[in-house]
Amino acid sequence: MSSRRGGAAAVLAAAPRVPAGDVPAWLTGLLTECPGPDAASASAAWAGIGEHWIARWCAITGTPAPAMDDAIRDFIQTMRGEGDLSEVQLAQVCHAIDPGRGHTLADGAGSAIERFLWRVRPWLPLWVSFAHWVVRWCVHRRRRHVLFLARDMLTTYLTARRLDLKLSTGLDIRLAHASRADHGALADVLGLREGEWFEPERVALVDSGCYGTVMSRLAGQIDAGTSAEEEAACLFYFSRNPKIFGYLNYLLSPSILELDIAGTDVADFVIYAGDLLEAMPKPYRVVRTESGLAAEPQDLLTFCLGMAVLKEVDDFVAAGPLISIPQAQRRALELYNAYANASGNRMHADSLLFHTPAPQQLPADYGFEALDFQSFPPQNEIFGSAPG
Repeated sequence: MSSRRGGAAAVLAAAPRVPAGDVPAWLTGLLTECPGPDAASASAAWAGIGEHWIARWCAITGTPAPAMDDAIRDFIQTMRGEGDLSEVQLAQVCHAIDPGRGHTLADGAGSAIERFLWRVRPWLPLWVSFAHWVVRWCVHRRRRHVLFLARDMLTTYLTARRLDLKLSTGLDIRLAHASRADHGALADVLGLREGEWFEPERVALVDSGCYGTVMSRLAGQIDAGTSAEEEAACLFYFSRNPKIFGYLNYLLSPSILELDIAGTDVADFVIYAGDLLEAMPKPYRVVRTESGLAAEPQDLLTFCLGMAVLKEVDDFVAAGPLISIPQAQRRALELYNAYANASGNRMHADSLLFHTPAPQQLPADYGFEALDFQSFPPQNEIFGSAPG
């Protein structure tokens, strides 16, 4: 066993709860140990993947695996508890991945993973493209510290870590376990151990998107006492806050300009794309303990699907090459066409996890009230910083 796996085993020995600061090593170790495809039949190969993640879940939690029907019930309860999807969206997700009855747990989990990944794969280039853009932008703008808000950003965080190794950028890339439900001190959400210290130095905060209420609190902690040019940059995969950069908003801006005047709702698709990323099953949840924040595995099926998605993204980045911005724009438009035609075309509908964006309510605290557009990175880098 390599030293890397040995380190992961040491982290896993502390399960079922993993300190927040050890989550990156824990996830990396799990992904390293996942078997690749073999020469068996497709169904047997997926059952083998399901069996692998079931064994990992049982070893981590110290509990026996449930029956398949119970695993599906627990998955539904977890997804509903996360609050990222409407009831209609949740029903569509369950219909899309339901392996049917009468399967063994390994066969059922493997089938659910296969059905889920089939619908997720077309989105991987956009997630990886966003992570690649973040890394390049931070290098170009000398943003040394890059904080990805867990857990929605697990896919892009792991991608950025792998890209950082490939490109040798020297960036300090971390997970910040801030959320709407629990938002502690900076050292708390970063999972710093006793004696560790984090001195913010030209920080970029990266999140899935929407309005930025969580990010605004974190940015406020980091920006305390800093000069205007040192304020944290806030990078979103998608945005409903006009003061926060949204990668997909800009990626699709030519299509929005062209197609919205024809009566289509491309902007709604941006929200849909954000819902999809945020709805990815999270392999762990964050809990507060006496010693700080910690991660513990989700229910069995959520864990299996979440780890399978992370493995798929990791393999995609390792295989390369990365796509260009124009290629990402074309992929986004292809996905928009599937979304726009889902209601009238069964083939398009079957390729989606769900068909509509969730309605969003404007939060009471919109965030960033005191900031203007011209001093808010990266908006000023895009639109220019000259007043007028």
